[in-house]
Amino acid sequence: MSSLQLSLLAAGAVVIVLVIAYNLWAERRARRRAEEAFAGRAGDALFEAVPVRREPTLGDLPSIPAADLDEPVLAGAAPATPPASAMVEELQAPGGPAAEISSRIDTVAVLLADDPIMEEQLEALYQALVQHTTPVHVEGIVDEQWHPVESSPKKSWRELRVGLQLASRNGPVSEEELERFNQEIAQFAESVNAVSQREAPGTAAARARELDRFCADADIEVAINVIGQFGATFAMPRVKQLALDHGFSETGSGGLVRFGPDGMPEILLRRFGDAPGKAAAPYTQGLTFALDVPHVADGPGVLAEISRLADAFARALGGQVVDDNRKPLTEAGIASIRRSLERVFHDMEANGIPAGSPLARRLFS
Repeated sequence: MSSLQLSLLAAGAVVIVLVIAYNLWAERRARRRAEEAFAGRAGDALFEAVPVRREPTLGDLPSIPAADLDEPVLAGAAPATPPASAMVEELQAPGGPAAEISSRIDTVAVLLADDPIMEEQLEALYQALVQHTTPVHVEGIVDEQWHPVESSPKKSWRELRVGLQLASRNGPVSEEELERFNQEIAQFAESVNAVSQREAPGTAAARARELDRFCADADIEVAINVIGQFGATFAMPRVKQLALDHGFSETGSGGLVRFGPDGMPEILLRRFGDAPGKAAAPYTQGLTFALDVPHVADGPGVLAEISRLADAFARALGGQVVDDNRKPLTEAGIASIRRSLERVFHDMEANGIPAGSPLARRLFS
């Protein structure tokens, strides 16, 4: 073999070694960029207030340190990852008009994929999440805003977020359930060759307990009653006709409700003193006008309307307006209820969950 051939072979070997070394270096850099994007600034973008973030009906979001996030999951052999700045911009997408997820009441997981995640691929995610005790929502980026995938005009997404509600009227979500949620997200991310970021279960569980304490303080029903005098009863056909005349509607289950301007239930009318599950009788000893505080935007205004309705029904039926202890309800009593109601509304507003907002209606369900 000539010296020229030996030189060419040596040069070729050097080139091959250089190509292999470059590929290894490029792969490490892509992995490092993905980790930096999630472990650093991404946590702030998801959980902290930023100038462009506009969660529906909410103010600033609570600050959660990046250290309280699960380590990012890099599925497969670290797919090519966009620059960290691009990832941060994706996580900063504002909530669109239809967006439901909020880190005020949800633990939020984010998934980023190189190849679009198709609509049919989400079926596996839905099946994994169906057993949770509180609502789960999935949203994708549409026109640079988060939008529920169920009503999305798109059929594939590179950016998704999944929110598991942390509490409801049944109590807070447990740390074990939050851990299971994170595992489901990680497994789905791996199946679609995506990267994911989740909140640490311990941190999310602490937020769930705090949210549950807030719910217990704000979950109030205001009720004003009308009862018959001297033990008299009211005929239900007469009550129903009177209710319809005053703007109430009859539900499919036979209940009576008056809707607000937004089409949501505002005042409930039910029998006073009847035990739950008691068979409906043609007569009742009294009526209760009820206001579910977290679900009504104008509590003081609705309270005034309930007081007016109670007076009107008392006059028409020959009854009297009383509190839950059957004591006559005076103007001073109504004023005391109004002050308590205003305090609850102020506290809900201060916590970024205004009464009557979609967020409050979802939380107090």
